[in-house]
Amino acid sequence: MLDGDRIGGGYVYLTDVEIKNFKGIENMRLELQPGFNLIKGENGKGKTSILEALAVGLGGFIAGIDGVSTRHFTKDEIRKQYTAVGDASCSYKYCVPVEVAVNACFKETGEIFSWVRTRNSVQASRSTLSPRNIAKMAEELSNNEESELPVLCYQAASRVWSQKREKSENIFHKKYVRTVGYTDTLQEASNIKLLLNWCVKMEQVAWQKEKPVAEYEAVKKTVSNFMRQMNYGKECRIFYDKQMEELMYQENELILPVMDLSAGFQSLIWMVFDIAYRMAVLNPFLGEKIADTNGVVLIDELDMHLHPKWQWEVIDALRKVFPNVQFIATTHAPILFASAKNVWIIDIENGEPEYGYSHYGIDVNTSINYFQKTNEVPEEIQKVIDLFCDEMDEENYSQARKILDDLEKLTAPQNPILAKLRTRYEIETAALEE
Repeated sequence: MLDGDRIGGGYVYLTDVEIKNFKGIENMRLELQPGFNLIKGENGKGKTSILEALAVGLGGFIAGIDGVSTRHFTKDEIRKQYTAVGDASCSYKYCVPVEVAVNACFKETGEIFSWVRTRNSVQASRSTLSPRNIAKMAEELSNNEESELPVLCYQAASRVWSQKREKSENIFHKKYVRTVGYTDTLQEASNIKLLLNWCVKMEQVAWQKEKPVAEYEAVKKTVSNFMRQMNYGKECRIFYDKQMEELMYQENELILPVMDLSAGFQSLIWMVFDIAYRMAVLNPFLGEKIADTNGVVLIDELDMHLHPKWQWEVIDALRKVFPNVQFIATTHAPILFASAKNVWIIDIENGEPEYGYSHYGIDVNTSINYFQKTNEVPEEIQKVIDLFCDEMDEENYSQARKILDDLEKLTAPQNPILAKLRTRYEIETAALEE
């Protein structure tokens, strides 16, 4: 167990997961920590597949919730093994069973729950759950109105542009139970219409009771607090406009529908609103403290659409507004590895996961070199820089001058690396003139 200051939240959190025959993953075991987990690796290494497998694994809890569909393995998610046939064709076979084994810990008691989601054959239409203790616990929690239900949520990389088709029935049109907060919660496509239908319902209840609905106000406040932290304390407000039937964002005198904002704004606002809304529906009795709900949130491509200045803030902003959530996210952004303290880094670059905590405060170039094993400049430029340095070391100053002139044509005049090379050339050649 880690020392207290590194346990960043979560009454329930995942401790480890083992994935077999899921998409391109033959067998992989990951160790997770409470607080913020960040998965790194090049494209094609399986970052998104890990989150999708985790979503199926978390579906074991949803399987115990009456009236809510859970997520199962699809045929396309079963790993295929390909064999070359002739010169231009190949055949494949499915590798079964596909399974996700999950261990979760309840922080207060230290109790461990273990379960496995499995699909044993291509023909099977559903995934199995064994043992069913996690589903039984979900059923007991959902039947006890005083118990806190954990938020479980998957924010896919397609969360802005991939919208789930509106269902024929508005589940908030009539009386509903709190477990509808799990509706579509582990699916890839977002369901913005579901959120807006809930806003309409809350506005109606507030009008009928002639007073604000505490959990509804808490959701809007949570999103506003998050965006305020992202914008370095700049005041903003989230509200629902009944006339326009739109969720609105206000910053100073600027008021716009969230749907009209940039992809970066939308990516953040809809994500945080979705998490907070689910907390409010699942645990309405928490009132203004709904953001204290515990749970697990999966986020693919956390840095997607975000300006670098927002990349510096997003991890701390999420941890601040949702202090009891375990986050498991993926990223390519070097800024994120240096932006926050005590982020658990899971490196899957070489197949076997490697672990460590983030290096808070290191510069971006070091982050690029250390965490992502790549150059801070294009390879073509790096080769010219290396050639210049070789000529300078050999005191071939005329050739070095020619290389420097060529480099000035290749890159921007204000490039700080170019300035350093000029300085070195001027200092060393000035000594010769003396």
